[in-house]
Amino acid sequence: MSGAVEETKDTRTARKQQRARSRVVRFLARVELVIDRVVWGFRKRFGRLGPLQIVTYRGFGTKARVVLRGRVLEASVLERSLPADSTFRSIRRMLRRFQSRELPEATLRARLGDHSQLGVTDDEGYFALPIAGPSGADTAEWMRAEVEVVSAQVRGLVPVHASVETLIPGASADFAVISDIDDTVLQTHVAQRWKMIWVTLSGSAFTRMAFEGTTELYHALARGASGVANNPVFYVSKSPWNLYDFLVDFLEHNGLPRGPLLLRDIGLHDAAPVDHKSTAVQELLDTYPELPFVLIGDSGERDPEIYLEAAQRNPQRILAIYIRDLDGTHQKSEPGSRAQALNERARAYGTELFWIGHASQALSHARERGFAARSGRAPNSDLPR
Repeated sequence: MSGAVEETKDTRTARKQQRARSRVVRFLARVELVIDRVVWGFRKRFGRLGPLQIVTYRGFGTKARVVLRGRVLEASVLERSLPADSTFRSIRRMLRRFQSRELPEATLRARLGDHSQLGVTDDEGYFALPIAGPSGADTAEWMRAEVEVVSAQVRGLVPVHASVETLIPGASADFAVISDIDDTVLQTHVAQRWKMIWVTLSGSAFTRMAFEGTTELYHALARGASGVANNPVFYVSKSPWNLYDFLVDFLEHNGLPRGPLLLRDIGLHDAAPVDHKSTAVQELLDTYPELPFVLIGDSGERDPEIYLEAAQRNPQRILAIYIRDLDGTHQKSEPGSRAQALNERARAYGTELFWIGHASQALSHARERGFAARSGRAPNSDLPR
């Protein structure tokens, strides 16, 4: 890893905004913490548990170590989208995703192969359990672990368990892919806040639109130049974990490669501001130090800057950065423009930033650079999904 990340004017402005927001968030976090502790104290002394549900998230790791993630909820009202949902029903389902009642301080036991591990949920009911990887995982495959709640701080526990899917890339992987979701795969309109809110509330996993050509591009990258590489694909988003089931259904409905999702907790936390996407990208780079990466994002927010920071921190690890040009201004790369400055930084860090208006442009570039086969199979072929 190289030294300090280069600070640009845009980066400094973003950091200042983060620090300002963090002061407000830390104040609200202290208020939330006091309220939560009072309520939780009463529940532990006088309350009784309702039915529990373990919501699990696709995990990832290596033969040596994997991390199992999920959340323990009480009396969940989670309803998955259905193809026949009306706009009203889609809105109702979306709102219910944020009405969860989490269970903090619950003890869980995880099992993967011959290994087991105990862990405890945090204040928001989330858990991240590191556990030794299974023996004999010699090829790229999805492993299945089991998680169960074994004790809780409130009376009335009824045992509950769930399965966790975990990806362990195999030796056939040539590189890994990290992709943003919002306005990179899923048409979200992140830069237009009110339109984004309406589209998010009123659409379902079966009516929301993916960008044309995205499925073909991602499967081509997953197969690699050999056509049989099984390169892992990871999806990183600032969307909250409450939308996990919605995003999984959307990706599957649109035939995109199966992969772990790294989302964020929207709860208030009394901690220094951290850019979720930067942290998630670096976590993946650290988990697979032997693999180079292809990064995919959009121009709507800070994806180019975040990915370039990753390239600077991890020399010779980033094969290419594909950025969807949402407003069509960056592909021109005029002198003095944001695009030109970012392109120059990419070259200085030993990678290439490629602005695209359509996924087919990235696919052509990937084939030229040897990241994808020149004549791939159909995107819904025998690649695992």
